[in-house]
Amino acid sequence: MAFAGSWKVAKFEGLKDVALAFGVDESKLDPAKLQGGGVEITQDGDNFSFTATGGLGKSGAHTMTVGQPSEGELFGKAYSGTTGWEGDKIVSVGKSGVKLTRSIDGGQLLYQVEFGGKVGKVWFSK
Repeated sequence: MAFAGSWKVAKFEGLKDVALAFGVDESKLDPAKLQGGGVEITQDGDNFSFTATGGLGKSGAHTMTVGQPSEGELFGKAYSGTTGWEGDKIVSVGKSGVKLTRSIDGGQLLYQVEFGGKVGKVWFSK
């Protein structure tokens, strides 16, 4: 249940390069939007609910079950793919090739996004 809780953006790196590779219009990339952004996560076994506020996409909620197909939004663009556990990390691989890894790193929630040879990271604190 380490993922459950209310998390706020603490720091980030490399997101612009990943977003541009993902096809996001550069005019929509305002890193200041991440400041104050956050996510509320509830977990029941492999079932997760995410409610995002702020950030580079739209605020809103979605659910996901690890081991099942999933749909979501990344940088304001829809994606779909599969999710699975890799050790204690949740890894989602989109049909487009985008990879999103969620893990706990030093007490912080870490979202790592990989696409087109680029890597971006967002750390959240409780």
